Amino acid sequence: MAGEHILVVDDEESIREIVCSMLAASGYQTHQVPSGVEALHLLESGAEFDLMLSDLMMAELDGIALLERTKEQYPDMPVIMVTAVHDISVALAAIRNGAYDYLLKPFEREQLLAIVRRALEHRRLKLENRAYQSNLETLVAAKTEQLRQAVTDLERSYDITLEALGDALDLKD
Repeated sequence: MAGEHILVVDDEESIREIVCSMLAASGYQTHQVPSGVEALHLLESGAEFDLMLSDLMMAELDGIALLERTKEQYPDMPVIMVTAVHDISVALAAIRNGAYDYLLKPFEREQLLAIVRRALEHRRLKLENRAYQSNLETLVAAKTEQLRQAVTDLERSYDITLEALGDALDLKD
């Protein structure tokens, strides 16, 4: 589903440009920033993104620190770490800290698009699930209230019936 907003964070302008052009060619709307600090400022200013692609190694605020900060404030936004570091421990650290996935440079266009599609689909399903759960909780609450009202009505009916039976016995005597 194209049209989603993607934030690309990388300190290398050429990489940002390439990634943004690949994504834009597939219909995604992109915004790029050269550092983790600028990414945080942009997010804190109220800009909303469906996905963030972040480099791992950046000056000032590296990708892991950016990931930790964004996951606290924007838990529904999947983050894909993009890096040239071919170290499994780094990848595991990123995943443990909440990254959706990890993409190694250099990557093919189709690799990028596939991982972006999966991350956005995962986000969509998570949001749908949350909405469904919320609707279900509302429905259960409404049905529970209806059931309480029916029990109250039944108790009142029972009391009226007992009273009527008592009055009938009193009249018989």
